[in-house]
Amino acid sequence: MNTQMKATWRKMVGTALLWVALAALIYIPIHTDGSRAAILACLGFVAFAAGLGLFADGLKRDIVAQLRREQSDHPA
Repeated sequence: MNTQMKATWRKMVGTALLWVALAALIYIPIHTDGSRAAILACLGFVAFAAGLGLFADGLKRDIVAQLRREQSDHPA
């Protein structure tokens, strides 16, 4: 898998995890209470953190690939 595909895959999975976290944020106060709500809140936070990390890593890979292309086009 090339770098561009890895970056795209990470951004897509990161976006999906951010949506899961948003759904957990909306679902928890409406439908649950007690220990189940605490577990879902923790899972929502983990999904948010993982999604944000993957999305940021995908963006970083895109930027690094673009900088490498620019450097190879303009030798010093």
